[in-house]
Amino acid sequence: MQETDYILRTERLYLRRVSQQDLTFLTALHQDPEVMRYIGPPRSAEKVSRRIDRIVSDYRTYPGYGIWMACQSADDEAIGWAALKDLDGSDQIEIGYRLARDCWGAGYATELARGLLQYGFDHMNLDYIAGVTAPGNKGSQRVLEKAGLQRDGWGQFYGEDLYYYKITAGEWKKMHDT
Repeated sequence: MQETDYILRTERLYLRRVSQQDLTFLTALHQDPEVMRYIGPPRSAEKVSRRIDRIVSDYRTYPGYGIWMACQSADDEAIGWAALKDLDGSDQIEIGYRLARDCWGAGYATELARGLLQYGFDHMNLDYIAGVTAPGNKGSQRVLEKAGLQRDGWGQFYGEDLYYYKITAGEWKKMHDT
């Protein structure tokens, strides 16, 4: 794998570009009913494969943004994906993450969210970054809050009423200037 395939590294994880070689893992992830509980119905391998093709194409169209495989540094095992991308086709940028159920509760989502925030503010020079989550998804709400985002009401995204979170570059800088 080329160094340009890596987006960022955190203490225990790294993000790399998605490829069709990830199809088996991503299909299993998107067919787990608990993983998909707040997102939508399980997705077929064919649908996941088409999505991978779009993700790869988007790397060229939107340099620096995208959906990337999240892997453990210690053994290169995929644990899910993380994203810094447009929020439902808008001009806002959101962080997102989806992890395999056996990786829940280990702090990986928060670690990825913090890494993406730093990347977004330091490398992409964003003014603010958003996050959205279903009202019932308490785990994702905790991740966003631990990463530093504040709930800022509701929004209609992805065809649903979702909690809307955000953090500005100034707020991020203030949190990390100690």
